[in-house]
Amino acid sequence: MTQDYEGIIFDMDGVLVDSEEFYYQRRKAFLKEYDLSIEQIPIPLFIGADMRSLWETILEVNDTIYDEAFLNEKYHEYKREHPIDYRQLVDPDAKRVLQFFKRKGYKIGLASSSTMAVIQEVLKVGQLTSYFDVVVSGTQFQKSKPNPEIYEYTINELGIDAKNCLAIEDSEKGIRAAYDAGTTVWALKDTRFGMDQQLAHEQLNTLSDMCKKLQKTEQVG
Repeated sequence: MTQDYEGIIFDMDGVLVDSEEFYYQRRKAFLKEYDLSIEQIPIPLFIGADMRSLWETILEVNDTIYDEAFLNEKYHEYKREHPIDYRQLVDPDAKRVLQFFKRKGYKIGLASSSTMAVIQEVLKVGQLTSYFDVVVSGTQFQKSKPNPEIYEYTINELGIDAKNCLAIEDSEKGIRAAYDAGTTVWALKDTRFGMDQQLAHEQLNTLSDMCKKLQKTEQVG
């Protein structure tokens, strides 16, 4: 284990599973059924966010008779009718990367804005469940990312200091949350959504790159 890091906290969507494009298109298709548009809203606002944080903005840019409670209920029905096949989207390197860090003795956490049911589904189909010491959902908190509370809580549950924690993120919201919680943040490089990842301390081309990067850190240490 390196002197610098005792634990690693992974985001899920966009990091362990390539689900962000599907989520965006599903939200777009649902809203179209109610004549609501998100074309004028920057895409990065949606990436790494749960719908609780998006309804206000969506309703601000649309003239509609529908309220948040109605739309939220209908959206949950729509999601059940249009499920995502996570088996096709789990990063093929995810299991190997987690095995690597488990063998190295790192404490491993997951901090995702998704619901716990979705998190458990992804971990199950990817055969990743056993590698995590702590699994946390953003729905456990009044506000999810970019609020740092989810990271502060996960760090505390891992029993480590923020300065000894490495966070792996992709979205602007997730990077901000991890940064404000005091962790070192490495971001998987965004090539699709135009996200601002400047707060991240390092960028990764692929998930497996973090193994090489940490090995170099160990050699230097």
